[in-house]
Amino acid sequence: MNQFRLVLPYCSRKLKWEIIFDHSAPWFAPDFRFDDESFLNDINDDFVETHLPSLAYWEKNNPKALVKVVSELINVYKMHQIKKLNEDETSRAYFEYSALLGDAKTSLNDVEVWVNGHIVEFLIKLQVNVSRLPELYNEGFEHNPGLDSALLLVRYPNSTNAELILSPLLTKALGNICLPPMHQDGVLMDYVPTVTELINNRIQTILNAEKLKRELLAKLIIKYEGAILEHDANGAAFLFELNDFHWILQIEIANNFPEKLPTLVLRSVYHCTKGKPRTKVLSACPYNNFEEYIEQQVEIFKNDCKTMTSTNQLISLDSSSK
Repeated sequence: MNQFRLVLPYCSRKLKWEIIFDHSAPWFAPDFRFDDESFLNDINDDFVETHLPSLAYWEKNNPKALVKVVSELINVYKMHQIKKLNEDETSRAYFEYSALLGDAKTSLNDVEVWVNGHIVEFLIKLQVNVSRLPELYNEGFEHNPGLDSALLLVRYPNSTNAELILSPLLTKALGNICLPPMHQDGVLMDYVPTVTELINNRIQTILNAEKLKRELLAKLIIKYEGAILEHDANGAAFLFELNDFHWILQIEIANNFPEKLPTLVLRSVYHCTKGKPRTKVLSACPYNNFEEYIEQQVEIFKNDCKTMTSTNQLISLDSSSK
């Protein structure tokens, strides 16, 4: 016999299923051992043919045969948990689940149910629009991007401790999100749309900021096309000359622009401090007189560089005379 364990996330739990193959008869479908003794403990052939057709008609030559069986088993497990929930139609959890599915925005496939005695968990997939986020925030997730999803975990009887579970992409893009309080007398069919709207508004704010950032960069790149050294989605570098003084302007725009102003760094082409180019970080970036402000700062920076050069020359002369 060959067997291995399959660990599947479900609600806040991990399902641990043992899959057993008979290596002497690989054409036979595998057997399963579940960590929930009440699951599939009393089934017949008709049930298997109806709900687990990939197991009933095992395709030994299909490399995806096991994947199809596991997918069907997960659906049957969901049905099993919903059946347990429906056993007590007077419970608060039953009412919340029924009311939530009565909303056209939430379907049966959007909710996972887990029941253990008086404890009930719902894991709800929120209808958030992430279609335009991956192009902005997918750096570092090429090999394991995961699903772009936002999930809401709610437990009963203590439903006030709702948890928001975000995919790695959304966590990186949205940062920390504080959920609105869920009061004891509140209902899921009202709370879920509120949280969904909160996340969608945050996403739209990010997209609006990204649009402004790109417009600013595009405007600078077009205006100073002959001076550009490099640019990407978050900044650009330009080589300028002013009164025989050559300098580089580095513009860095953070993801929370325009809430946070761009960072401007002046870098001298000639002068160094401890082996590194002499730089000056500008603390402000007024949009209305951008060029005038830069010219003023460059003159100050130029004089600072020349003053430092003269001072270093004096120190060098003093040292050599000793």
